[in-house]
Amino acid sequence: AAKRQTASVVGSHLRFAHLRLGATKVFYAPPGKSALALSELKPILPGHVVVVPMRSVARLADLTDQELHDVVETALAAQELLRKHYDITAFNWALKDGPSAGQPVPHLHLHLVPRRPGDLKENDLVYELIDQWSPEEGVLNVPPPIDIPGDDQRRARSEEEMAAEARQYAAASGDVGGPLPTSAVQFGKFSLQPTQVFFASKSGLSLATVNLKPLVPGHVLVVPRRVVALMQELTPEELSDLWATVRQVQDLLLRCLGASCANLGVQDGRDAGQSVHHVMSTSCPVVARLRNSR
Repeated sequence: AAKRQTASVVGSHLRFAHLRLGATKVFYAPPGKSALALSELKPILPGHVVVVPMRSVARLADLTDQELHDVVETALAAQELLRKHYDITAFNWALKDGPSAGQPVPHLHLHLVPRRPGDLKENDLVYELIDQWSPEEGVLNVPPPIDIPGDDQRRARSEEEMAAEARQYAAASGDVGGPLPTSAVQFGKFSLQPTQVFFASKSGLSLATVNLKPLVPGHVLVVPRRVVALMQELTPEELSDLWATVRQVQDLLLRCLGASCANLGVQDGRDAGQSVHHVMSTSCPVVARLRNSR
């Protein structure tokens, strides 16, 4: 098993939502940080850890800037510790932000699920396992149903359709972000039209773009401006900027679509389902409770 690295600030007991956990559940707690990584909480695959803020808050919007930074930094550090002790080639990051997104307990938590070639019969089964996960013994989480179309039902949209959606979001963003690009944007090996981009961070290090084949209305991508394949390859400044942008974009989408919750995810590596060799965080707002077709 991977060696635990706990900090002295973690006592013999800690709380995750209403649950009281022993210190043996702490996989990694960096000194001076406001977040920690928990393990052995009904792992869905070997090495599965859950990163939580030490302060009990339910939503991404409730985190302070420092807490958001600490959650992401702790996740990345825990990921590197796991790489040293398991035969891991990729990770799925997943965050269910709010009850309608299927959050099992009202304490924000980020899943880090290690992946290996052939670990699941179908790669997307990882999302069903995350959907069903609960930290409580004997409890199977049942998220509100969402209509997810099959791959054969997802139509590639025209440039005009994507540009119209991007204009809607850009108009609603006001002066929160920075100037939008005026030339093509590189996304892995693909070149995106600037009309697909609807948000840029103040620094210009991160961009948000509409999706060619969205799963649900508002399914967008937040990416670093620099072409980088894995989270660990981002500079500290890029990492912090990316996740601050994720939160800003999610707030924008929830307002635009009248949604209250969202699912966030990162496929960090090909064995986690990454289809484009470029770091991307996906945001899927939950607008309504519909029949799940997946």
